[in-house]
Amino acid sequence: MISHAIYEVFHQQKNALLLHLLSETTELTHTLIVLRGREDVHALASDLQKEGVAVDSIHGKKKPELIARVMRELKAGVLKMVVVTDASARNLDLDGVKSVMQGDFPELKEDYQARLARVEAEGEGVLYSLATPDDRERLAQVEVLLDTKIQRSSVEGFNYDAKSERVRPTRNKTPKRGPRSKPLQNKKQKWKPKKFGRN
Repeated sequence: MISHAIYEVFHQQKNALLLHLLSETTELTHTLIVLRGREDVHALASDLQKEGVAVDSIHGKKKPELIARVMRELKAGVLKMVVVTDASARNLDLDGVKSVMQGDFPELKEDYQARLARVEAEGEGVLYSLATPDDRERLAQVEVLLDTKIQRSSVEGFNYDAKSERVRPTRNKTPKRGPRSKPLQNKKQKWKPKKFGRN
């Protein structure tokens, strides 16, 4: 059985592939989904709730007692999935977590190793990771650490883009300084002496 696999994808399709993978892999339970940003965690949890998935979220702003309750519910099977930030996942007791899905590739290679160990301890779980071209260096570091080549996988029925989208750099719209930087209506009219004609 494959205990971990990498899904390579361009950045612009990462969220779509993650949702597709979650919808296709129906047997996933007791699953931790790891993302980097808190806003991304909220957005994905909301999307999954709309699909009828029993899911909750964990991030740095959540109270410790609420975090403990969420993890108890995941272990008991009340929740099917928990979406968590990468930083918060490092401090969690992963007892009861069977599978981990990393929507954002971890910044620390040690995090990958620890999550893989948790999944392999369960014996029936999997560690799925999405990796973009920007993650190649971190992925290579993980493979050196584990001394193995991680299998690359693809999802059937998902239409992968052939190339990455070019992101246009934002233009600097700072107004130029100088005599023309002020709006015309704010300019003071120059005083001109009146000309008095002879009667």
